[in-house]
Amino acid sequence: MLNQAQNAAALRALYADRSFRPRTGIDFANHTFLNNSLIERSISLLAPQLSGEFLDVGCGEQPYASYFKHVARKRACDFNAKRGEVDFECPADRIPLPDNSLDSILCTEVLEHVPEPLAVWREFNRLLRGGGKVLLSTPMYWPTHEEPYDFYRYPEFGLRRLAQASGFEVLELIPRGGAWAFLGQVLLHTMPQYLRFRWQRRLLNYFFLKVDAWRCHPRVTLGWTILASKRT
Repeated sequence: MLNQAQNAAALRALYADRSFRPRTGIDFANHTFLNNSLIERSISLLAPQLSGEFLDVGCGEQPYASYFKHVARKRACDFNAKRGEVDFECPADRIPLPDNSLDSILCTEVLEHVPEPLAVWREFNRLLRGGGKVLLSTPMYWPTHEEPYDFYRYPEFGLRRLAQASGFEVLELIPRGGAWAFLGQVLLHTMPQYLRFRWQRRLLNYFFLKVDAWRCHPRVTLGWTILASKRT
């Protein structure tokens, strides 16, 4: 029951900023709006806690770059340099930087695509200085995508175990939406034939997001965003 109460409080905090508007250009009528807007909400909430030498791992087109203008130095990498503007190309578990050379790492919607997730967390530990932070998001629900590189989905305790087993203390763990956001996103995935018009999808997204913020019931969630600090 304690974890449920903590998760409900974290979800209320996620929805607390009523002025939030996505910066990534996602459309309210998009079939991924619920999921992607909640990812961005969580990044915007926790981004101020990252600083110093910063690396965006698996960056793609760096959709959240505007939230990290405050860091001292920002670099980015991806396993495929054609996916966006990167400083170097590499897998997430073999990043060509020295030990203890970073203060913060961002890694969004990447961990489900790596075959050895613990190796990625250990690589983050190697790269970070003592007290350095990782801000990471990953799904618990999402259809198969980026095949054949789609390996895992993460419940809360699996994600906690990965962080703690690799030498991190979990500072924040935010459920990305509750039961109503989950239901709305599943409907958008499973009933596209009934949601052909933009106004229908816009109305559905608006309704489920509002009800989810009101109810704040994260018994099921679309995914998690975690902030963890390297143990000193």
